[in-house]
Amino acid sequence: MPDLGGKIVSLRSGLDLKTEWLWKSDRIAYQLAEFNHSYTQRHDTGGVDECFPSVDECELPQYEGNAPGLILPDHGELYGRPWAEHECKTADDGSAILLLKQQCQTLPVIFERRLTVAPDRGTIRFEYCVRNQSDSAAPFSWCLHPALAITPGMKLRLPENHQLYCSYASDNAPLTTGDQFRWPLTPNGTDLSVIPDPDTDSGYATKLLSHQDLFDCTSGNSPAIAGLENPATGEALHFVLPPAEVPHIALWLNYRGWAGDGGVPYFNLVLEPAIGNADSLRELLDRGTAPAVPPLASRSWSFEVHTTTPQLC
Repeated sequence: MPDLGGKIVSLRSGLDLKTEWLWKSDRIAYQLAEFNHSYTQRHDTGGVDECFPSVDECELPQYEGNAPGLILPDHGELYGRPWAEHECKTADDGSAILLLKQQCQTLPVIFERRLTVAPDRGTIRFEYCVRNQSDSAAPFSWCLHPALAITPGMKLRLPENHQLYCSYASDNAPLTTGDQFRWPLTPNGTDLSVIPDPDTDSGYATKLLSHQDLFDCTSGNSPAIAGLENPATGEALHFVLPPAEVPHIALWLNYRGWAGDGGVPYFNLVLEPAIGNADSLRELLDRGTAPAVPPLASRSWSFEVHTTTPQLC
């Protein structure tokens, strides 16, 4: 949906394409976004959104070439807004290609996303390029925000022993804010790799992010694999991430523990390939670890989504 920030509203696989991987809200309608809107209250509709140049709303400090006090909106400025350019075409091999471009309003950059869907291969390739139009470095953070439909008993796959930290934990969560651990066992021994079946009284929500980066669990630049597997059907959805380009993962595990609109808590999961391991760009800048696009230059990254199980480590 190019007019809603390039939102992807459906991702299906399986026999007759009956398996829908994306969660969709039954309470929040699609609408155009404004900079003062709360994503969680008004735009948490499900599907896949782009979050750039910050996830949390924040005020940036002074940095080279920019005045202090720049306010970045909640979940960034790309979702829910018409993109400036979009082009659909078919490649010689039959692949479908969708190119979207947006001139950002907060940072002096052009954000570009290219999706390539190859015929009969069950893969989508995501390719990005951010072009800095200023003569100063442009700091940013980015994540894909796919809200996934889940059922109890599904397997949540992350690279084994990847170190995560907890930035938020609700009541009933099997860990606390600030905890650090290696996937999949929390400090109290809870195995997070199996989707539970909590009721609204025992439900919980928690946010987890890479403690450092995906190189802590990969060999060289071997791809890191993260995704969902359904033992009941044998189906899977995997993100294949090159750590040199997409170095972080974030997880929002919402097991009937939270809803931004104040209604009945949702049951869903957001698995986020990311560049930057904090929700706030301000936090990354304060740490001195914010990614950046060099002056008058560009930064590119890519990854793939597979509806088959990659034979990778």
